[in-house]
Amino acid sequence: MAQKNSSSKHFSKSEAINFGFETAKKNLLFYFALFVILAFLMLSYVVLQAILVSNFGSIGSFIAAVIQWVVTAGITLGFVNIALKLIDKKKVEKKDLFFQDWGLVFIYIVTNLIRQIIIIAGLILLIVPGIIFAIKLQFVDYLIVDKKMGIESLSASWKMTKGIKLNLFLFWVLLALINIAGALLLLVGLFITIPLSMIATAYIYKKLS
Repeated sequence: MAQKNSSSKHFSKSEAINFGFETAKKNLLFYFALFVILAFLMLSYVVLQAILVSNFGSIGSFIAAVIQWVVTAGITLGFVNIALKLIDKKKVEKKDLFFQDWGLVFIYIVTNLIRQIIIIAGLILLIVPGIIFAIKLQFVDYLIVDKKMGIESLSASWKMTKGIKLNLFLFWVLLALINIAGALLLLVGLFITIPLSMIATAYIYKKLS
């Protein structure tokens, strides 16, 4: 039994990155369209924030912050959902960017807040524990979207990553280097490296789950 569990926890970093690259390359125009939509939303938010603040002051600023918080949560889960669909070779559409299960969006907001508190507490404890906690809790988003989990996604992610923290950390380092290289290419490379990172992470999640 122990041998079976150890085998199920194995994943190849190069395999995940290669899969992420090939899948991102095939869907490059799709992701480019998503980034254009995101840019438009960011511009719209700046305008909305300016209007709310100018008309309602601090209350308007608070309303704008809440809107940003909720929309960002929905889009985060939308990107996770798209990556999982691509892993399962399902059709993806631009509307998938906006995760439509608002119950799960609310659950994500609460759960992510708890996760951030745990990670910040770990960072205060000489930084290293915070990095470990971030690694252990990195699949919360995926469990919420894929398994429709709530707060229990925290403990589920913690269990999924048992015994493979170092491998996951090295995977993080590789993705960071890949995205730095993308940024150095006049930022154009990020159009491929960011989707690559999302898909590769989803690939590993599927392997572990």
